[in-house]
Order: sequence, then C-alpha cells, then structure tokens
Amino acid sequence: MSVTVPTPLDVATRALQPATGLGNTFRARYQQGIRTSPMNPHTRLVALTLASLASDTGEIPSAAQPGMSGLADATGLPLRQVVVQVRTLQTRGWLTGEWTRRNAARFQLALPLYVRSRLT
Repeated sequence: MSVTVPTPLDVATRALQPATGLGNTFRARYQQGIRTSPMNPHTRLVALTLASLASDTGEIPSAAQPGMSGLADATGLPLRQVVVQVRTLQTRGWLTGEWTRRNAARFQLALPLYVRSRLT
C-alpha cells in the first residue's frame, strides 16, 4: 500500500477552496475576514461593496449583480482597477463567478478555508 504525499501545490490549492455551510453567519464572517486581511485597500473596497449586495449566506441575487461597470460606479475606482481587484479576489479564493469585461454572469462570495479556520 503506497501513501501519496501531497505536494506544496496540492496543499495550497486545498487552502483556497471556498468554504460553505456557514448559513446565516457567512456574510459577517466574510466581512470580518476581509477587514482583517492584509489585502490592499482597493481590493477590500471591492470585496466589501460586493458583500453589501449579498444575502447573509453570501449569495448575490440576480437582481443585485452589479457587473464590472456597476462595481466601478459603486466604488469610484476606474474599470480597469475593478477588473484587477476582482481577479485578485478570485485568485485568493474570496469570490467565485464567471464574468465578462463589463458584466458579471454570477458573483458569489467565498470564504477560503484558511480564513474560515482562523475565524472559528
């Protein structure tokens, strides 16, 4: 019987998997995680703006989906800067969803496992 030892990439990938199952406390934990994160202020601004549109479970309803241009308007950041911040949030495991340059098909807040374990 052989034991597979995970590589550093395996461990890092697992740590970025979005956490689910927090129920009505999700948005509060998301906001707390964003506020205490070492992310730059523009990334935090975009994340907290999206959190303000989300339900307590982290889902952003279809009617409230802002799109990239809506996020730019809501944050006061240039559209290109919003695109960079959304990509940063997705890469770090804080946001899921498919989007085009100007409109989001579906944004969903996510809480990386490493943050979830820190907040519980």
